[in-house]
Amino acid sequence: MLFSARAATNQDLRKLFYKGFGCHHAGMLRPDRKLAERCFSIGATRVLICTATLAWGVNLPAHTVIIKGTQVYNPDRGGHVDLSMLDVMQIFGRAGRPQFDTSGEAIMITSAESLPRYLGMLQSQAPMESQFIGRLADHLNAEIVSGTVTNIAEASAWFSYTFCYVRMLRNPLAYGITWDEKEADPMLHDRRQRLLETAAQTLDDTRMCRFDRRSGNLAVTDLGRTASHYYILHESVDIYNELLRPHMTEAEIFEAICHSKEFENIKVRDDEP
Repeated sequence: MLFSARAATNQDLRKLFYKGFGCHHAGMLRPDRKLAERCFSIGATRVLICTATLAWGVNLPAHTVIIKGTQVYNPDRGGHVDLSMLDVMQIFGRAGRPQFDTSGEAIMITSAESLPRYLGMLQSQAPMESQFIGRLADHLNAEIVSGTVTNIAEASAWFSYTFCYVRMLRNPLAYGITWDEKEADPMLHDRRQRLLETAAQTLDDTRMCRFDRRSGNLAVTDLGRTASHYYILHESVDIYNELLRPHMTEAEIFEAICHSKEFENIKVRDDEP
């Protein structure tokens, strides 16, 4: 928790606050976070110790930013991974804001194994790769609902306009495409069709659309339309199909909703009922 000269009970924290040190992290109560940000912005605290959440949504310009350690926990992989280059640049962007300072310094402290990777990304500007395939089913459902895609052929044409397709042509190995496959099918027609058929079959299995594999036709369903309008992931819809029943208690409904994939990274704080 944030410590202040008025409310702190821990003498060590009280002494640190008087010497200009503060802290900021996502687990703090909202009033404490606001107070930590205000104390730093007005200069009451000269050093603010933060977690990786500083990278997003916190407007805290500073003269010097130090990243101590680049390992962060990733719940999708069930372990620690290196901080992404986008997060690093977001955190470094807090240093030397033009409206607040004339110069800034950014320092990174990382392991010897990770150092070449970050140096390469900072100096060589490695190209960005698409993560579109991981959410292809949901985006395809949105196109089906809007009426712009009614069959696999139209879906393949739609996919050809995406950044993902451009990167697949430029860097096929990053997307699991061998050079032999690229040489045999330069425009990746077969790969596009397989990806879209797999996505369409996933939507059909979750009853978000109707997919006729023989004709390639795609038809929207009420469930798919609802999921598209409210940005519900197809994994969540699959969970609802399994858990929801015609007659359920309020507790059972809340339990089903809490299994939604959208909520897997949300942490409930003490001040939020």
